[in-house]
Amino acid sequence: MERAGRCCGGGARSCSCKKPRYRGLRMKSCPICTATDLICRPERLRDSDRIGVLECRMCSHVFLDNFSHVTTGYYESGAILLNKPFASNPDERRRHYRHENELRTKRIAQMVTNKRVLDFGCGNGQLLEMVAPLTKSIEGVEPTQTFRLDLAGRGFDIKSDVSECRGPYDVIYSFHVFEHVPEPVEMLSRLNRLLTPNGTIFLELPNVNDALVSLYAQPEAQRFHFFLNHLHYFSRNSLMTAIRRAGLVVEAVTSHQRFSLANHLYWLRHGKPNGHVIWDFLDSEQLSACYDAALAAADMSDSLVAVARVPRK
Repeated sequence: MERAGRCCGGGARSCSCKKPRYRGLRMKSCPICTATDLICRPERLRDSDRIGVLECRMCSHVFLDNFSHVTTGYYESGAILLNKPFASNPDERRRHYRHENELRTKRIAQMVTNKRVLDFGCGNGQLLEMVAPLTKSIEGVEPTQTFRLDLAGRGFDIKSDVSECRGPYDVIYSFHVFEHVPEPVEMLSRLNRLLTPNGTIFLELPNVNDALVSLYAQPEAQRFHFFLNHLHYFSRNSLMTAIRRAGLVVEAVTSHQRFSLANHLYWLRHGKPNGHVIWDFLDSEQLSACYDAALAAADMSDSLVAVARVPRK
């Protein structure tokens, strides 16, 4: 994909991308590695023409050029999670994501069994509920008030902010949350301090090298991929950099594919999402396994998975 020159971003040098100079704060350095060698990417957000997309030349991290829309109450209202046609309330959201959360439970079952666990960004709590019987104890962090009150009413210990957590925890897991966090390195550092000496952090988040955006370069998918609620798009390099800068040791970074071949084919044919539902007759376990493996080998899966631990003393 063609890249523009150095981004003006309010800096001294002008940008060759010819993009309009938007009002508001502009990012002057990479939020992961702090490098200032940034370039403008050509993508546009699906829900705003006033914010651009930047890429760090040093660690390949991709991020929005302005985070000022993320105010103190941005996540508390739940608007970003409950504004979808399939998920206007917690129960609808649980039904929609049940199968995926069942698969997630199987993936982390061994890691959390008989452990003190924190679910960071637990959302409606469906995964937390599924995992809870396996654990020694479990707590959640969720800023969205609707979800938090619903879970508290069902007997779960849910904090509104990580500052309320006391720990220590043997395992902290987080699925597709860190792309929403303005300062990922700082947050990872805070979570690190809540871990036991042998503690582990498990992260899953979007891969900036997603095949729909990078390999197929599907225009509608590219526009859909970038939006206000996702501040960050991690590369394998930037994810490992964030973990290390937070004082943790990288155990592994692997790939995971959430959306099927049918989803990708539907994007290529119609330029719209939800093909994994509409064309589900195209999917099979064997086909999905082969396609997922091919994407993983090329580092083009839609998600990255990291396992990190506290350094040995």
